[in-house]
Amino acid sequence: MKTKFAAGVAFQIADNLCFLLNPHCLKIAIAGSLRRQKSQVGDIEIVFIPKMRSVKIDLFYVAEVPSPDDLFKLWLDSGVIAKRKNKLGHESWGPKNKLAVHVGSGIPVDFFTATEENWFNYLVCRTGSAENNIEIAKAAQAKGWMWQPYGKGFIDKAGEWHQPGSEDEVFSLVGLPYLAPKDR
Repeated sequence: MKTKFAAGVAFQIADNLCFLLNPHCLKIAIAGSLRRQKSQVGDIEIVFIPKMRSVKIDLFYVAEVPSPDDLFKLWLDSGVIAKRKNKLGHESWGPKNKLAVHVGSGIPVDFFTATEENWFNYLVCRTGSAENNIEIAKAAQAKGWMWQPYGKGFIDKAGEWHQPGSEDEVFSLVGLPYLAPKDR
């Protein structure tokens, strides 16, 4: 059975991490069961769009890199967070997903990097619940569409994308009534 943590403690940690990450982000939100206002949570999920910064590599090449990476490194080096393994026993610490644990509390913390293009899909998906996500995917299938929650949105049989511009549109595009996070 998965360990559960008091939402109040998890929210304080999530809120503090978001406060520190916020200057490095275009958008940031707490997702998952905390956003659904559950009293006990299994982890903290944070979805964000990083601000990019240019780094000169040599005379001819400038790379755009996410600015939060320096903060993640600082948190790792100072023991605020530690990398943790996924269900398959592998580290997941890449440009899109970072699985960590808050060292002081033992609460798992998942950081998900979104883009402007997929923000609302990502936020709905990472907020969950799993049952809600299944309903959205089924409603999309019933229309002959496929939901790409980490992509632009919904793709129809003709290969056209239907990109939601709000959380409400993630639901309405497939004919479902909008559910507030606490009702998911």
